[in-house]
Formats: sequence, C-alpha cells, structure tokens
Amino acid sequence: MVGSEVDQKYLGNYAQVVGGANESLSAALFKVLGLSTVLSKKLVRARKQRKLDPTRTTKSLDLYRHIIWMAREGYILLDVYVLPFVLNFVELKVLALKLKASFLHIFVLFDHTYQTRTNFSLPDGPLNQQPQPAETTGSEDDAMPVKGQTNSFYSYINIASQAFITADDYATRLLSGSHPLRLSVRLEYSAFAHDCMKEFSLSRSIARKAVNDAFSSMDAMTDESFEDAMDLVSSLRVMAQR
Repeated sequence: MVGSEVDQKYLGNYAQVVGGANESLSAALFKVLGLSTVLSKKLVRARKQRKLDPTRTTKSLDLYRHIIWMAREGYILLDVYVLPFVLNFVELKVLALKLKASFLHIFVLFDHTYQTRTNFSLPDGPLNQQPQPAETTGSEDDAMPVKGQTNSFYSYINIASQAFITADDYATRLLSGSHPLRLSVRLEYSAFAHDCMKEFSLSRSIARKAVNDAFSSMDAMTDESFEDAMDLVSSLRVMAQR
C-alpha cells in the first residue's frame, strides 16, 4: 500500500532527478512522498484500531477521516500534476499509476465504512484522456464517478480494481519481471484482490505469477535493487500461500 519503502525510494530519487528539467513535477513528487510517509504511519495506527465499535464517536474516526483526506490529496496530485508529465519516464509512469491505485485502495478500506462517509468525488484528471492498455476492456471514463456524485463502496471497488489492472498492464509491458516496481504493483494488487475483492484464487494467481516472472527474468540489477526484489518476492510467496 502507500508507504512501501520501495515506492518511496523511487519517488525520492525521481523527485531529485527531474528537478532540473521540471520543477513543478519535482515539487509534486516531493509532496506525494511526504503524504506517503505520513500516511504509512497513520495506516499502521488505523489497523490497530479497526476493531473499535464503529457506532461510537471515537478519536479513531478522526484518524480515518484524515487518512481519506490525505488519500484524496495524493490522488489529485498524481492525476493532475504528475501523470500528464511522465510519458518519458518509464519507471516513474508505472510508479505513478501504482500509487494512484494505492490511494484508491485506501478509499475502499476507509471511506463509507466506520461512519466516515464523505462527499468526495474523485476528479476527472488528465489520465482519463490517455489510451487504455490493450489488455483491458472499456474505458476509465466509464468507471469514474460523475463530479459531485457521492461514491459508493462498490464504485470504489470497481475504480480501484481498474486502476490496479492498468498499473499491472503497464508494469508488465514496460518493466522486467524482476524489477522492484513491477513486483510492488503485483504485491499490492494481490493484497487488494484478497482483502477487498475477496477474490482469493485471483490473489494467489497474481502472486504466483509475479514470483515465476521474477525468477524467469532476473535481469542485471544493482545489489540494492536485487535485495528489494528478493524482499518483495518473499512477501509475494506468502500471498501465494494464503
């Protein structure tokens, strides 16, 4: 989910790399990195509080609302200020698509549950004008809610699922099977399929394929990338056996 060490590492690196050529993109990436860092801590706290009685007013409800607000801010940053400007950065494009799915994942988990219902509408950003991957059907526009319309739990499921499909498709076509970002996409997609969609066989299938693809490619990589890949493969093996 948002807060992955691998995702944050690539975010920080690219925020610095693009600074000379595109200051606004660099600033947006640093903002997403900041949101990701804070969200990761809040999500850990929220997981420990999820067993509280949702019918009672507690401080945890404020935490959930704050998480939702931060997720929406991150989604807007990616959709408006990042994705339209990353066409020439293969890794960054995959990462931005993955993080967009991650923020939607948070909406599925925390909005319209625990009495935190919001009136947020996800924005119709520039990404909706990009062509869809060849392997998917339909358009993202069809899945996006109408502006001003309150979203339902199930519409978040559908939007988030499509976002993961899109991120996974780009990662598969643009990155090697052992690339840490491709493995990061598959790990969260597998978790989302298991925990939110309740598609347990799909979750295991995603994880198994990710592990198989990683070991069948194993392209040359730095020691750091290799260690990141092996950590992700280890987590994917756990997902494959759930």
